[in-house]
Amino acid sequence: MLDARMKTIIRLPSNHQRILSVTAKTVEETADELEPLLRARGIERLMSAVKTSFSEKKRERLLSKIADLRKANEELVHAFQLPRSVVGEEQIVSAALVNLWTILIDSTAKGMKGYGQLEPGVAVDLDMHVHRLLAIIDEIT
Repeated sequence: MLDARMKTIIRLPSNHQRILSVTAKTVEETADELEPLLRARGIERLMSAVKTSFSEKKRERLLSKIADLRKANEELVHAFQLPRSVVGEEQIVSAALVNLWTILIDSTAKGMKGYGQLEPGVAVDLDMHVHRLLAIIDEIT
């Protein structure tokens, strides 16, 4: 049960509100990442895997605590009237694709010269695959 103090709206200077908003957003994003992970009971992807390592009792306890974390974070947001960040999906997709483009350019044979020279045939094959990925990004943008 919340006491009256926790229900009171507390005024903060705008710079403190911005910092606390980032904190609350980080708590929310962490819960958003952990909850599906725990519910999935293992994840198999092309380049990564997460193996199940918690007992069911521990998993249920963690999921319960994540729910508590979400609730406490919500109370923090309301208590300090923290502003919500609103970003268009276009901005998110654009930023992600720019980041991916940069990583792919650095993954070409030329981009990886600092790691040593590749044999010419290998360099051609590598560049073919990387350029295919880059072409798909071009189609998206």
